[in-house]
Amino acid sequence: MKKLFDKLKQFGRDEGKQNSITTQQTSDPEVLEQYRIDTKKINIEKQPFRLSGLLHILTNKIGKELKAHNHKLHYDVEQEVGRYIVGDNDYIEQILEPLLKQLISLNNNSEIILNISKHKNHSIIFDASNPHESMPKTLYKEYEQAEQTSGDRSEVQNTYIKVKRITEAMGGSLELKNSRFSGTHFIFRLSYIEDRGNRSNQDKLKKSLKGKHALFIDKTNYETKRAQYIFKAFGLKIENMKIEKFDKTKPDLGKYDMAVVRSADLTAKHIGFFKNFHKNRQRDFKLIIIHELFEHENRINMTKLVADAELYNPTIIGDVEEILNQMFILKSKAVKGISNIEIFDPSSFAVVGHRDPSKKDMEYFKGAHIAVAEDSKIDMRVMRNIIDVEGIRLFTAGNGKELINILKTEEIDLVFTDINMPVMDGLTMTKEIRTEPKWKDLPIISISSMAFGHEIKAMQVAGMNASIAKPITAQDVYQALERFLKITPAMQARYAQQIREQHTPSVYKGNSEILDVQKGVREAGGKLQYLELLNETMEVLEGSQNELKNLIIEGEYIALKSFSRSMINLYSNIHAVEMTALFNEISMYVSTKNKKTYLSEYILLYTKNRQHLEKEIESFSKYLLEQAPV
Repeated sequence: MKKLFDKLKQFGRDEGKQNSITTQQTSDPEVLEQYRIDTKKINIEKQPFRLSGLLHILTNKIGKELKAHNHKLHYDVEQEVGRYIVGDNDYIEQILEPLLKQLISLNNNSEIILNISKHKNHSIIFDASNPHESMPKTLYKEYEQAEQTSGDRSEVQNTYIKVKRITEAMGGSLELKNSRFSGTHFIFRLSYIEDRGNRSNQDKLKKSLKGKHALFIDKTNYETKRAQYIFKAFGLKIENMKIEKFDKTKPDLGKYDMAVVRSADLTAKHIGFFKNFHKNRQRDFKLIIIHELFEHENRINMTKLVADAELYNPTIIGDVEEILNQMFILKSKAVKGISNIEIFDPSSFAVVGHRDPSKKDMEYFKGAHIAVAEDSKIDMRVMRNIIDVEGIRLFTAGNGKELINILKTEEIDLVFTDINMPVMDGLTMTKEIRTEPKWKDLPIISISSMAFGHEIKAMQVAGMNASIAKPITAQDVYQALERFLKITPAMQARYAQQIREQHTPSVYKGNSEILDVQKGVREAGGKLQYLELLNETMEVLEGSQNELKNLIIEGEYIALKSFSRSMINLYSNIHAVEMTALFNEISMYVSTKNKKTYLSEYILLYTKNRQHLEKEIESFSKYLLEQAPV
């Protein structure tokens, strides 16, 4: 069955599409994902990913809450952690985001700190804290009692249980510490896996920067202490100067290799001074400017005139490594592509749709080959639901490297890509694509939760044409296609060939008393989407026969009732009619006060029903394969 599905994934045929692309669906992938989390059956990736990419995404995810509570955010990443770590960035993000949001909600006008350290070579420790506020006793009690609570849990408890289950499935641990002296800490530990690719430039930079001097100009040492700690890690000699002294003395910057200053401290007079110094400097001197998270774009644009490189708070060691490598190893003049002249408008780069596309709208792009690079299964499924229209062929990749391999073998008309992915991220992938002359005009659209101007600028500099925001909507995807996907003779020829090869459509005639395929296809948004959901559900329920058998034999009736509810949710989600009825019966039977004499008969019945269901799914798979073009 899996081979059939793998082959079918190559085709984007979907005759059963609804007229509206945004039809509400009730076959919900989240039901399956929640079951995976509850039973610790989630698939954990162990791929190297860029830590700074994860932290940038987190900043965007919690940015609204940070601004509302007027907090400052700090990422304290210990040097030994490295620029890349190995693990599942998607699930790590799902753990950290709700914990940080909880910490933010505790008070106002304070600090939120995420410290990331390595304990020997055994574990990575994420310590998320609000050091100036302890959790109220009532809230702390909710967390303490989350796992002991039976029946209805609060939203806080449900979120905490979900996070703990993901942590445990990853082989890690999660601890809550609460003290009026040290505030509130969520401590998340994961096993450390070495990045054998060793993508860091730290050792090379230490040699290159040995003996070089950096001057930090600020109002107080506290404002830049974290940045100083990071720069010091690369072997630089650090000196401090108060902005008041700088104003009075106008020191000779010629004895320094670089200066670091916050844009919030700069005036027009300071900018004039640095412009003159740049014009008359006798040696290679770099000015690095640090911007605040919610700084006004006008101030950022004003300071671009004198910046050799720019950083954005919270300062991250990976970003510092990147700019130092660009300036002192690669000798780049415009670090991270930030021009000292161009004023970039991020609003023109972001694509925003204004209406729901119809099936007819999407069919305008018949014959198109569209590729999507996305490591999140949920987001990939959303993209499939939107793009998987008859006549459009969809190619999917889990990371940038896989997508480049697709480009080498297939004619692709447009690419959608996530930014933060394992193995190769979206920015690196785009830069590599743009080095090939044959791909220089290929439209590349980022799918990103990153929304700050400097992050969007980095996408544009890498070679992307535009971005759409997460959560993904059909409106934004259609707007991107309308703007960038040009109808070419090659697309028209492909669709004409599809018409010639297309057989007369037939309706699948299966046993709807076992599996209601028509309803499943309608609610999943298409035949391939439904088949994928069927296969994933059957895979995650492998071994459920033994679970049922053990619960019945051991007389664990409370657990059996809970198990039955889970099975009802999963099987009704894929419209497995016979299975849903079976577990409804079991649930009702267990709830009665009668003797459970006949309960054991359900063990054999479940095995038979599963065989019926597997046969029906295989029959549906073969039908789809017969309908696919050769």
